Amino acid sequence: MRRVLLSLAAAIVLLIAVVIARTLMVPAHVPQPPNRTSVFDANAIAARLAEAVKFKTISWQEGAPAADVAASNAAFMAFRDWIETTYPNVTKTLGREVVGDYSLLYTWKGTDAGLKPILLMSHMDVVPVVPGTEREWTHEPFAGDIDGGFVWGRGTLDNKQGIIGMLEAAEALIAKGFQQKRTIILAFGHDEEIGGRNGNANIAALLGRRNVELEFVDDEGGMISNGALPGVDAPIALIGIAEKGFVTLELTAKSDGGHSSAPPAVAETAIGRLARAIEKLGKSPPFDSGLDQTTRATVTGMAPATPFTRRLAAANLWLFEPMIESAMAATPAGAAQLHTTIAPTIVAGGVKDNVLPPEAKARINFRIHPRDTVESVAAKVKRAIADDKIEVKPVPGGRDPSPVSDMAGPQYAHIERSLRAVRPDVLIVPSLVIAGTDSRHYFGLTKNVFRIIPSELKKGDLPRIHGTNERIAITSMQTVADFYYTLMSTMDGQAAP
Repeated sequence: MRRVLLSLAAAIVLLIAVVIARTLMVPAHVPQPPNRTSVFDANAIAARLAEAVKFKTISWQEGAPAADVAASNAAFMAFRDWIETTYPNVTKTLGREVVGDYSLLYTWKGTDAGLKPILLMSHMDVVPVVPGTEREWTHEPFAGDIDGGFVWGRGTLDNKQGIIGMLEAAEALIAKGFQQKRTIILAFGHDEEIGGRNGNANIAALLGRRNVELEFVDDEGGMISNGALPGVDAPIALIGIAEKGFVTLELTAKSDGGHSSAPPAVAETAIGRLARAIEKLGKSPPFDSGLDQTTRATVTGMAPATPFTRRLAAANLWLFEPMIESAMAATPAGAAQLHTTIAPTIVAGGVKDNVLPPEAKARINFRIHPRDTVESVAAKVKRAIADDKIEVKPVPGGRDPSPVSDMAGPQYAHIERSLRAVRPDVLIVPSLVIAGTDSRHYFGLTKNVFRIIPSELKKGDLPRIHGTNERIAITSMQTVADFYYTLMSTMDGQAAP
């Protein structure tokens, strides 16, 4: 018995030694001080972004009032004209095409036609302001006010910052006489917020018809998080290497209608049956959950910026992975990294207090984890509901998750170097984007699709995207312009002017 206990004690000591040794191999993140001076006047960039915000380039869902759609279309054309006059070097040097009536495709030809172009993208359209919330804004949503170190207004974060950053970079480089080896393409969609079917989908199709192969694509999706992630003690630059899919399923429950004075059991009514189905999905989600390749890379990548105990767990996933999964699952944002999410968004049924409706409908939105597909989500939901009186039907417009881009290739490395050049204090980490972007339209043209615009979001800033009091720090806008300046000018061994 003593020998067994000694062997057990030795095994425990060895285990502890291995765990600590692996943890010590992940040193704490030590931010590096800035080593360069920006080529941009931050206040001048802020002023131009403020002007861009004033254009009410709202993308409206199908069925919106014709007057609203017409006003937005006029705003897109006015914004197009504003770009032409505000950035004269871009206008003279880059070829511009209008695609899908309002989206813009710019081509800045390089000197070496044998090199695949890169494509940088952002979108001109913004979401509407929710009616009734206008008074909650500190500054009017489309005034483009500059106050307290911020540019305020709809589209500052999502996503005119990217457009202005790219244009500022190109304008400055042309003014310096810079000529890049590799062709650079800029794609500014006008309908990203409603799926991008007329904008970037058409741009991608056009480039496909021209047999264009892209070296890589960079879009929105990642950012610099500074204090926005709990337990992380350094600014983190998140580069999206994959994004979740999307599908909405419509559930239709049927039953005998009739007078409410003599109803069947609640569970047998259309509304009761529908409620029970939604409850089943909520109580026992039918989707697998856990870390995958991308989320493991995120967890281990952030480890140097976390306290010792969290670093210990991240450095020893072989032992502590269940504990990390449990901690992530405790928050909505963390859980969304682990599995396909379920969000009931629309319910309809019944027209009168004393009438049992023969039909009730619900729409449930699913953001699809890379281990699932549109087809598998629908099949799993049907099995989980297990009710032949409920029809489950996908709403058109669903899409599977994206492929995972290579984080070990030269394309990712170039984005990483560009980020580190302008923000040497950040820790750079790959991530899964839980929302959707227009970048998905380009997977037929390249396997290398990445997602980051490096504006800095602090605690409480994330709800501003699509929400109230959207704003961007002037210093962040300067970083965005610096990033694109470096990204455009330092490929293929070239040095930034």
